[in-house]
Amino acid sequence: MSFIRKKKNKSGKLYAYEITATWDPIKKQSRSRGKYLGVVDDLGEIIPKGTNPRVAIVKPIENEKLIQDFGNGYLAAESIKKSAIYQPLQEVINAYPELISLMAYRLCNPSSMYNCDTWLNGNVLSTLNPGNSLSSQNISRILEVLGQESLQRDFFVKYLNQEKAGEKNIIIDATSLPNNISSDFNAWGYSDGGIEKQFRFHCVLDQDTQKPLFYRYCPGNIADVSTLEATLAELKMLGLKNNFALLDAGYFSETNLSTLYDQKIDFLIRMPSCRKIYKDIITKELQDLESLQYATLYGRRSLFIKSIKTNLYGNEGYAYIILDPLKKAKDINKLVTELSLPENLESRDANQDSLTFAKAGIFMLVSSKPIPTNEVMKAYHMRQSVEQVFGFAKSDLDLLPLRCHKDQTVRGYLFLTFLLLIVFIEIRKSLSQDFTVEQAMMITRQLKCKVFDNQIIVQELNKQQKKIFALCNTIVPTSLGI
Repeated sequence: MSFIRKKKNKSGKLYAYEITATWDPIKKQSRSRGKYLGVVDDLGEIIPKGTNPRVAIVKPIENEKLIQDFGNGYLAAESIKKSAIYQPLQEVINAYPELISLMAYRLCNPSSMYNCDTWLNGNVLSTLNPGNSLSSQNISRILEVLGQESLQRDFFVKYLNQEKAGEKNIIIDATSLPNNISSDFNAWGYSDGGIEKQFRFHCVLDQDTQKPLFYRYCPGNIADVSTLEATLAELKMLGLKNNFALLDAGYFSETNLSTLYDQKIDFLIRMPSCRKIYKDIITKELQDLESLQYATLYGRRSLFIKSIKTNLYGNEGYAYIILDPLKKAKDINKLVTELSLPENLESRDANQDSLTFAKAGIFMLVSSKPIPTNEVMKAYHMRQSVEQVFGFAKSDLDLLPLRCHKDQTVRGYLFLTFLLLIVFIEIRKSLSQDFTVEQAMMITRQLKCKVFDNQIIVQELNKQQKKIFALCNTIVPTSLGI
């Protein structure tokens, strides 16, 4: 994109330059080139170089047509164009200017898409892309296009090929998407709120960059443990080679661990306490766990971590028994409180209570390769990044409730959310700790522009706006031709 920048020399004379912003794919940052255009006269018109200012033709004054929001829409659109999804999207979809406007709206104002057209009419994106419409009918059409299996498949091939840098360390986790829509994929399943109709949304992240790489969704009645093989198979078919997988307890099973070993994918996973192997290890290894030799500091927490070599369904593995003294105190207090209630005495299972007491404050991780005990908690807590991504999707991008009712538009809506997650995370990373994405969009919305017949004049930036655009490596023009 090109725009005009005007600069004064030491004597106060005004000169105009054409600035062209380009994206450097190697250094992952924007670059700008300047081209001298000429002197700016008293009316603000550019007198081309080589023209005598005294004989230059005075152009008629343009009429001011309206004032629009500039900063938030421009920041969102430029962030999308600099993101990892932009080039793959350009190659697989035709309705691309409208999609950029729709995504910009969701980043700036993550509320009902019913209000998209109203927002767009007051934003500079409607002037920069005349003819774009975000009416309800047009949004449904865009979601149907995005919901095409062939389009998504082509996108992921191009996107993952672009993101490849040797073998990947990945994080896999799932979350519930409860809803009341009519869809073949909607089914009753367990979630934090109990049993309800839902999808299960499975997301794959790059452990090193925390960038979403892939997603798939399944009916709510399909357990997470049954989905790992298909997820790994799809990643393999799309050309992504896995080196290490970080998984939650929901994916723990003999079949899944055997699959990981067979495919030579190293892993770290939490073992559910209901497994026989868990109980066997606890019984044998618990006696000396609270010893100084196993004490380690994780952040400000004191933990006891014992590492042992073990047999994981016929394969050599490593178990990490982790005791949190603070959690142990809470678990024991809860158990003793339950035992003190007379109405519970007859229904209690003494053996189960003994096991609950023995494993109070304990959880167990297993791995296919040895990990230093002072590093294993840090490695496992990398999984929190995918929980954070789910939080962004549900809270910051207003993923729920789902309001689509056709299977193809549901697929398109989930794909749109996945694309937005990538851009959102990249913006958030650029802003660091200085601003949240929501704050950045609210502050930059205050930057207005005046629209004339053939030109947009951007108003002056305040201190916070300058900082936000600088953090996002985005150049703000003083004027834009239309």
